[in-house]
Amino acid sequence: MSSNSFQAIQAVIFDMDGLLLDTERLFMAAYQQAANELGLDFPEELYQSMIGHRADSSQQILRDGIAVGEHADEIIDAARRYYYTAIETKGIPLRPGVEETIEYCEREGLPMAVATSTHKALALIKLKHVGLLDRFTAVVSGDEVEHGKPAPDIYLAAGKLLDIDITRCVVLEDSPPGLKAARAAGALAIFIPDLLPDSDDTRAIAKHVYYSLNDFLEAFKKGRVGVK
Repeated sequence: MSSNSFQAIQAVIFDMDGLLLDTERLFMAAYQQAANELGLDFPEELYQSMIGHRADSSQQILRDGIAVGEHADEIIDAARRYYYTAIETKGIPLRPGVEETIEYCEREGLPMAVATSTHKALALIKLKHVGLLDRFTAVVSGDEVEHGKPAPDIYLAAGKLLDIDITRCVVLEDSPPGLKAARAAGALAIFIPDLLPDSDDTRAIAKHVYYSLNDFLEAFKKGRVGVK
């Protein structure tokens, strides 16, 4: 790494949806469409509470959050279909600063991994679709660990695959469950908001808060991000 950066940082681990990929809005719209067709409301706040969790826990949040009754599975299945259709027809947009951040890590020789609650098969499809898959040393998904975020399992697994002490890894996240997972694993947890705004809770968990990957990258280049 360049001399103006913290030498202690040895790898960067990225969340995927809402951090690398601008897909959370597509999935929220898919859930809202599925619910509305059954005459049910699906407020934005409900979807926000699902962000960062893997499928089993996020679907339970849905079941607890609205009076879906026997329609729960119907909403989940329809939302998945609408989401897949949206990414096939509209493509998968990247979040601002993704390419620049990855290029910088590559130039500096920093290994990179993805740690996502999305199940492995879909995660690989999406990363390949946007041309990012081959640029990561490892991809770890929620279905590959015993406990999903906010448990630390996924980040501990990512550090092991990178063969780097997780305490020397920067984790970039857009959700409280992800931040809690990174913090519990011992990584340097950084919050970059997407659908979920910054709050006192996220500031209490995150080591730093930046409002885009570009902001993070600027600070990283100037040596403002790191562990002592």
